[in-house]
Amino acid sequence: MRLLFCAISLFAAFAAPAAADQTDPRLDMLFEELRVGDAVSADENVQRIVEIWSDSSSDTVDLLYGRAEASIDIGELGLASALLDHVVGLAPNFAQGYALRGSVRLAQEERRGAMEDFSRALELEPRHFEVRMMLAGVLQAADEKRDAYEMYQKVLEWNPHDERAIQRARALRRELDGQEI
Repeated sequence: MRLLFCAISLFAAFAAPAAADQTDPRLDMLFEELRVGDAVSADENVQRIVEIWSDSSSDTVDLLYGRAEASIDIGELGLASALLDHVVGLAPNFAQGYALRGSVRLAQEERRGAMEDFSRALELEPRHFEVRMMLAGVLQAADEKRDAYEMYQKVLEWNPHDERAIQRARALRRELDGQEI
């Protein structure tokens, strides 16, 4: 549980206001740079991507989203969840709202709701490597090693410099070695 709370806090820390949402045309360039660039610029590109994802293009939604992040920071997951319900209600095409609400739901052990939110976030933004990372962790915790390995591979497809995904995928690969993947 503590690990999930830390993951949510890290997820929320990267989410800062910017200029648009997952439909921003700058994302294509940033993802290309992330995929083919070096590790030195990867962290900066990831931060810029998350900043773009985190802006709903609505002052009201951004305010609610920011308050939800602040609630997470102080451990008020119930309040964060309620705020994020409003976020996704007001902005049903805002992938980051679903991603953050899914993280909160996962920390509250509402797995089904979390999976629904993560699925919706991926429908809106299939490149969402953070959501895929969380899903891989859920799969791995459920001992679904092959599916977790495949999800880590999808994380690395969009963010090949993610050391956590690299290490976890390698470890799973060693566990699955000799088995059909």
